[in-house]
Amino acid sequence: MSLLRKLRVKKSKSHDVRQSKRTPYGAVPGEENQPNPRPSSESQYYTTIEPAEIDEQKPQPQPLRVSHLDRISRLLWDLILAVIASLFAVFGIWISCIDGKPAGPDSVGSKLFEVSQYAPTVFPVLFAAIAGSSIKSIASWRIQTTAGATIGLVEQCLGSQTITGAILTQIRLRAVNFLAIFTVVLWCLSPLGSQASLRVISIVPSYPGNPIELTTLDTFTPYQYGYGQGVTEAVTAVANPMIASLSAASLLATRNQDLWGNIRFPVIENLEKNNTGWMDIPRNDNMTYSSLVGVPVIGLPSSGNTSFTLPGAYLSISCPIFDTLHQLNFTNFTGPDAPSPGNGNDCSWSNAWGGHQFSLALSEPCSGSLNASMTRTRNARKLVWESWDRGYANSVTNRSPITRAICDLTTTYVDVNVTCESLAGSQSTNTCNLSSTRRSVDTTHFHKNWTIFDVNLPGDPKLPVRYNQGFMYILTTLFPHAEQNGGLEPIIGYFIDPYHAVGNFFGENLMSPETTTPKIFGTRLSQLFNSVLYLGISPSAFTGSVNMTQITRKQSQIKDIPIKLAAQNIHLQKVVRCNRSWLAVLIVSSVVIFCFALVGAYLHIITIGPDLLGSISVALLQNKTEDIVGSSTWSSDEWSKNLRDTKLWLGDVQPEADFGCLAITTVAQDVPPGSIKGRLYK
Repeated sequence: MSLLRKLRVKKSKSHDVRQSKRTPYGAVPGEENQPNPRPSSESQYYTTIEPAEIDEQKPQPQPLRVSHLDRISRLLWDLILAVIASLFAVFGIWISCIDGKPAGPDSVGSKLFEVSQYAPTVFPVLFAAIAGSSIKSIASWRIQTTAGATIGLVEQCLGSQTITGAILTQIRLRAVNFLAIFTVVLWCLSPLGSQASLRVISIVPSYPGNPIELTTLDTFTPYQYGYGQGVTEAVTAVANPMIASLSAASLLATRNQDLWGNIRFPVIENLEKNNTGWMDIPRNDNMTYSSLVGVPVIGLPSSGNTSFTLPGAYLSISCPIFDTLHQLNFTNFTGPDAPSPGNGNDCSWSNAWGGHQFSLALSEPCSGSLNASMTRTRNARKLVWESWDRGYANSVTNRSPITRAICDLTTTYVDVNVTCESLAGSQSTNTCNLSSTRRSVDTTHFHKNWTIFDVNLPGDPKLPVRYNQGFMYILTTLFPHAEQNGGLEPIIGYFIDPYHAVGNFFGENLMSPETTTPKIFGTRLSQLFNSVLYLGISPSAFTGSVNMTQITRKQSQIKDIPIKLAAQNIHLQKVVRCNRSWLAVLIVSSVVIFCFALVGAYLHIITIGPDLLGSISVALLQNKTEDIVGSSTWSSDEWSKNLRDTKLWLGDVQPEADFGCLAITTVAQDVPPGSIKGRLYK
């Protein structure tokens, strides 16, 4: 009995010693300091009586290695991420190569622009996948090297797997080192690269210019229907478009183009305020134009905007005398008692009547040889207007006073900057805007007192002075039946109400100085004159019924009718624009994340130890962290901050044993994994 009791006591003591030496994580401190430990006879005895079933449930020792399938799949994944990252740099370089190219609906630029709309969604996701994984791989690799890793480095890497974490981790750890700066700068590339992928490309309107040649008419050209058969032809060729223009006066009031799309010249006298150069043309309803009919411009392209300077001339009428005569009849300018023009150059008159309601008289030179010459000048021609103040009556006693205007005729030469937008392939659908105007600086023009009434037809310098009678006849007989029906002549009605001249045949007031001013009267009279004179150059060219470039006429002593204009046609098109600053940001971000993806791939290959960092599983790993002084009341941040300089290793804590044991350790002498090839670990 005593022997049996001794054996039990001995067995109990040996069991207590063994239990006391076992560490919480399974490490055996008593054996790790002894080389090639040999089990005592007692420990050998107790080992032999342990149940075999428990040994079979324990993991069997095995070498540290990663399966080829896992290694290849991880490498492929990292390379795929790296390739996708490099595509952003290729995307930016591609955009820079097509900078300035047209961006049509099916063009490469349009497709790249569509891709850029999705890039800001893809880039930050890709960036997080690469940066987060690679930063963690740095900690996993570093802790398995012979140099080890500090707690601060491990905590910085594990806490910097997101952009917010990268910033807050450095603040929590009070870390000011290269790794802290690097991670913060690295993550800043994520939003910058995302915005760069969107802003590196844009589709903007472009206006490339192309020089072209246009054709217009010389408006300083005499009236073509002054005598003979021409007067009869003008009754339809000139009168009909003139009546149409008068009827549309209200429509043309605020338009710089006439009924046929021709460009109207503004009255430059209303714009001049001590200005001698270019003057801006206001875009408002108060703009006054020199004629109801504009000047045609042939050759405008069917697309784009065309800019050019349009030269022209118009007749200006100023009436310094605008008063009332108390006499029974209009003045007889063809009789022997006709008043003298009194300008020193003219001696007779051309006279025409608008029924019994108004009279026009135009002074004529004393000699038919007084032709326009650039080397001489003349005094301004005179024009006399007379009309009944309040209507005409057969009874002499009921006749009203006569409104009289004595006017001077001059020529104004202008240049107008015009931009026309082609809406279709025809002239009538061009919308033109006038931007500025000036008095012409062409030194080849005649003196302003020479008018188109002084220019004879080509080849006929001896035409009679009564040639201008044909023009006045058309102007005074535009509405031959108005007076017959007892109504007001529309020509007179135009002075009173230009927007309702046609059709407003009845009224008490006709043309009284009290209803208008000399300036307004002169402007409206010149509008009527210029309209008829322009149409008298070539009605078919102004109304668009014939190609103006096919017009032929005799050689002129002044100029040929067609005038060639140099113009600039600008096509509106969309082009690709590459923002160089954002391109640099995109390329830098893409190259950095590409390189970081390759670094992560390399670290994943050379790291053969188990990767448990960042997982709760690391708490289940055996460790040998000795001489760690701390407080159980510390939070994880306090542990990391206070012990951030303590080195950690993932090492073999049993280097002398038959089977290695991996654990977190603070002992530098422990062997890192992989140092011994082919070693088995349990």
